Amino acid sequence: MSAMSPDVVIIGAGPTGLTLANILGRAGRSVVLVERNPSTVGEPRAVSIDDEALRTMQAIGLAGEVIKNVALDYGSYYVDAAGKRFAAVEPTTREYGFPRRNAFTQPMLEATLRRGLDRFPNVTTLFQHECLGFVDKGDRVAIELRDPSGGSLAVDAAFLVGCDGARSATRKAIGATLTGSTYRERWLIVDLASTKERLRQTRVVCDPARPLISLPGPGGIRRYEFMLRDDEADDKAASIDFARKLLAAHGPDAEAPIARCQVYTFHARICDIWSRERVFLAGDAAHLSPPFAGQGMNSGLRDAHNLGWKLVEVLAGRLGPRLLDTYQAERAPHASSLIELAIRLGHVMMPTSRVQAFAVQSAFRLAGLVPRLQSYFAEMKYKPKPFYGRGFVAAAGDSTIVGRMIPQPEVERADRGRVMLDELLGQEFALVAFGPDAQRAVADAAGRDFGIPVKEAIAVLPRWLNADADAPDVGTTVRDVNGAMKAFANDRETTVMLVRPDRYIAVAAGFTSRGMEEMAARARDMIANARA
Repeated sequence: MSAMSPDVVIIGAGPTGLTLANILGRAGRSVVLVERNPSTVGEPRAVSIDDEALRTMQAIGLAGEVIKNVALDYGSYYVDAAGKRFAAVEPTTREYGFPRRNAFTQPMLEATLRRGLDRFPNVTTLFQHECLGFVDKGDRVAIELRDPSGGSLAVDAAFLVGCDGARSATRKAIGATLTGSTYRERWLIVDLASTKERLRQTRVVCDPARPLISLPGPGGIRRYEFMLRDDEADDKAASIDFARKLLAAHGPDAEAPIARCQVYTFHARICDIWSRERVFLAGDAAHLSPPFAGQGMNSGLRDAHNLGWKLVEVLAGRLGPRLLDTYQAERAPHASSLIELAIRLGHVMMPTSRVQAFAVQSAFRLAGLVPRLQSYFAEMKYKPKPFYGRGFVAAAGDSTIVGRMIPQPEVERADRGRVMLDELLGQEFALVAFGPDAQRAVADAAGRDFGIPVKEAIAVLPRWLNADADAPDVGTTVRDVNGAMKAFANDRETTVMLVRPDRYIAVAAGFTSRGMEEMAARARDMIANARA
């Protein structure tokens, strides 16, 4: 029996596990990624990737490669049984630097993430290996693997993360339980290798007789999702002939090449505990969402980013194990809110009667007459924004932005070159000041003790203001080109923020002598608590 001793073992090489491995690998931590299948997935699964997820791809240095296989920036049309549109979702904001709705194929994403690991000699991938069990010894986790020949491999890791999906063996091993419900309705998923449907948007047909969704994909592919009736057996529904009859009744794709037909039942469930000692759950192992909001995989990528930087800090000794206690406290509420959003959208997409369909659709049509309500739906303002009310965030004081993700504007440097903000923030804690006096605020903040090393200091000026030549030359000064920061913080005042590696604001204050003193003190208390 051979042995390995990495920092982290990850079970499961889906999008969550692959992303987590890239985060840890990029930070120089040793990782063993274990997957029982011979390769990443080859069949279509998740099809929607959002702005937050693309920002995570940017954080691991793979946004450019991922976007090559993504259809950016599409919307949704909601139509009634007669095909008449009653609502549209067409978001235009790029608050976090990317469009809010984008289409992708999971096989291409996973292949890109897998290739990304080749950058790191400190990451070992073990496909066709299975986790037989593990023992948490208090200071390490002893894991037993089975290799393709049936032999045993012992791995001794500081931490174990189960990204092993809906049927997670890791979840069962730590005694975690999924709570929630399973949808009674079954859906037939039909993935097409090519399509004649020219509509770029998703079409949501809210017909009580047969709700269906038609989703665009990159490279001229398309997915159809049809709700099945109780008398339609799974084996019959999954047949090519049955799928072609449904396609013929709902568009131009009756003869399109079919890549996959599969019947699914959806779940709305979340774990009661996400970790025990040195073992953690992430992705579908921790929560399962109906697909109606397109957030299942995206929530898993949020888990990976949240847990990943915390493992890095603890393994590096900059912060203590108590930091890891904030993982579930931060992630579970947002994951739950997105599951609830999916359930609510499901009620719109799956009316149970013509009376209910008429009532819901009429309400949307009336709302469309009110500009503010129309914008609320069209711009996806109903989607819960990421927010950490508790966890590794300091007492907010007078700030309303602590615990929120900082926007990512395009910014202009002194040489007039333009980049996205995250390219300047780096992978560690950073100071960001925004407002007319951002340069002096950054200089002040850079001289204070926040309890943790801060590598980057960025002064972001409002789009209407040039740099102050007389201000101290500290950190990097840029100008917000597209005004993304203005909607987040008052551009007539100056705000200083300590930004975590995952782009959430840990502590913030207005630029005054007292405000800066209190901000630094709150940060030191927060850091000390995480080290205790």
